[in-house]
Amino acid sequence: MMKSAKRSSYSTEHMDLSDLAIPMSNGAGAPADERGEFRLDLRSIVGILLRHWKLVLAGPLVSIAITYSILAIIPPLYKSSVEILVADPKRPTNAAEGKQLSMLDVDSAAIESEIEVLGSQAVALRAVEALHLDKDPEFIQPGGFAAVLRRLGLGGRAAPAAGGEETRLEIAAAALRKQLTVERVQFSYALQLSVTSVDPRKARRIAREVAAAYLADQEAARQRAISEGSAWLGGRLAALRARVLDNEAAIQKLKAANGLSDVGTGGNVSQQQTSDLNNQLILARADVAEKRARYEQARQVLKSGGNVQAIPDMLASPVIAQLREQQSKVSRKEADLASRFGPAYPELIVARSQLKDIEKGINAEVARILDNLKNAYQVAEQREQSLEGSLNHVTQRHGDSPAVVKLGDLERLDASDRRLYESFLANFNSIAARASLNDSTARVITPASLPTAPAFPRSHLILALMFAVGGFAGIALAFIVDHLAGGFKTSAQAEAALRAPVLGLIFDMPRRGLLRPRGADILAEIIAKPASRLAEAVRTTRIGLALSGGGSAKVILVTSSIPGEGKTTTAMLLATSAALSGQRALLVDGDLRSRSASRTIGGGLRPGLTEVLEGRIELDRAIVTEAPSGLALLSAGTSKLNPADLLNSPRASELIGELRQRFDLIVLDATPLLPVVDAAILARLADRIVFVVRWGHTPRTSAMEAMKALGSEAQGRIGVVLNRVNLKRLRSYGYGYGHGYNYGHAYGKLGKYYE
Repeated sequence: MMKSAKRSSYSTEHMDLSDLAIPMSNGAGAPADERGEFRLDLRSIVGILLRHWKLVLAGPLVSIAITYSILAIIPPLYKSSVEILVADPKRPTNAAEGKQLSMLDVDSAAIESEIEVLGSQAVALRAVEALHLDKDPEFIQPGGFAAVLRRLGLGGRAAPAAGGEETRLEIAAAALRKQLTVERVQFSYALQLSVTSVDPRKARRIAREVAAAYLADQEAARQRAISEGSAWLGGRLAALRARVLDNEAAIQKLKAANGLSDVGTGGNVSQQQTSDLNNQLILARADVAEKRARYEQARQVLKSGGNVQAIPDMLASPVIAQLREQQSKVSRKEADLASRFGPAYPELIVARSQLKDIEKGINAEVARILDNLKNAYQVAEQREQSLEGSLNHVTQRHGDSPAVVKLGDLERLDASDRRLYESFLANFNSIAARASLNDSTARVITPASLPTAPAFPRSHLILALMFAVGGFAGIALAFIVDHLAGGFKTSAQAEAALRAPVLGLIFDMPRRGLLRPRGADILAEIIAKPASRLAEAVRTTRIGLALSGGGSAKVILVTSSIPGEGKTTTAMLLATSAALSGQRALLVDGDLRSRSASRTIGGGLRPGLTEVLEGRIELDRAIVTEAPSGLALLSAGTSKLNPADLLNSPRASELIGELRQRFDLIVLDATPLLPVVDAAILARLADRIVFVVRWGHTPRTSAMEAMKALGSEAQGRIGVVLNRVNLKRLRSYGYGYGHGYNYGHAYGKLGKYYE
């Protein structure tokens, strides 16, 4: 006997006791319920992963390889950030007045407005001009997929932007705005400006310049607003001063011409009424002048296209503030969508439509406020006219002279103009004082940083994520492949589908080089090594066949559903095993069409079964005994005429009856059931039917159709044998075949029982 370590002709290094072809009628081999249906549990999950470990491993590996290849051609982008404080609540906003900025002076709408300014085209143009980015290929050549193609050398060199200097500046500014993001630092007056670029030093340089451009733009806007306000107030002051001087000159001239002195209040009712009306008229005219100035200022700013936020009434409107905040949010969304998608993208079209609606709302609110200012001015003017009429009526009623009345009018007009002049003069002096002061609170609080690692793509994070995605995909694909795999993998599956017990398993022999062992090699294996695992597996199947079904089992029919299932090899193994055990065994090659058993054992075609059935030869002359197994063989014969009619003849039944008297075991190697009817004819003469199913290969529908071909009278006589079972993969199906019997852990001690 050879030791198990030297058994190279048959792979048995990792088999346990479950490798034997023992009866499996109870369905052990995969987790299944009492109906034979597959039931998933932890061990079966592990089994699926072990069976398809290459697929499970290929998922993350392929995912990593593809992701790494894509990352290799994507140019890295570096991000540099600057933090700008747009409003300092601890710093006075007016040095002349010493007023501190309160929490209500800068609302969310104002901060959102500063965000828009910081990311505006004007600021971008300033930075482009200062850094000459209109000559930088990163900002004047198309990016995206075209840039990736250029990096691979497939897209050629990109042509520079066409057009004049102004066009190049606008293109570079638009590209810069796409690489620029502005965010508010939460719960603060600080804004974070970030710029991305393929060069980390360039990103820092651009971030610095954009911040400087923003501060310069803010200062220029402040000076421009002060200059415009000073010019308008100066014009108004000159006009008011001229009117005051004209009024005083007219008063003096009227007094001199009529010999009048200053009009005062007397003790009678007429004078008191006149004095009261004069005082009210003075206040009314001052109110008219103030409302007219506010209305004209607002109308002038709107007419010149100026900033409506410079108008106090517009700034105090909560509706405009709310609309401005909505406009800022939608503008950011629109800019983000425009940078990532085309102009026809649905969400981009909706965002632009929302911007138009918000702009219409702002314009409507501005028009409403302007109408309110106009109405207030007209109401004040009507009140002034009413007071003038009342005063004229009182004066005329009491017989006041026209000169006195005119003098009173001139004095009232002079007082009103003088008061308005003094108010405008105070505002002009305040603006002049602010022009000489630097009261801007915006400043850089965190300088631009030099990025040390790319901001995009985040290679480590992406690789880790894709590794996980690939792993999940590999596992999912393993379960899908396992679920869609055809054939029978466990005894429970075969028994549930075919409704017949599984008698045993015949394991597949390993290849010898590039060739698979032939039937003669397999027979030589069990003859040379009667105590080997293969011999023991066949012996266990044969004994299980004899014990199943009840009654004697002298005639055994071996068939399959389709060719190539190994039914001839199974028949030869069963017959040879019986002969080696001392029984008088006969192998009848009933496959009159292919004659595989005759060619394998008999060495070629010789007179046999067909000649005996036709009566052309005696039975004793047709049967030959093969050495050294002692197996008797009745070959198929040489004739091929009408095989089905020969097997269905009365002579065939008589022949089987005669063979029963002379042999202990008769194995009929029949044709497959689906192609021809020969096996179904011979099945009537057999005590037991062995239905051979190739493990993991035979289609389930073919096997079930073949079982139907045997007919209902064959039920109870059929047993299934799983042939060419893969040992290594078999153990991964559930917890049976050894582990289900609680002795799989002791497999290492079982090798001594086999040679």
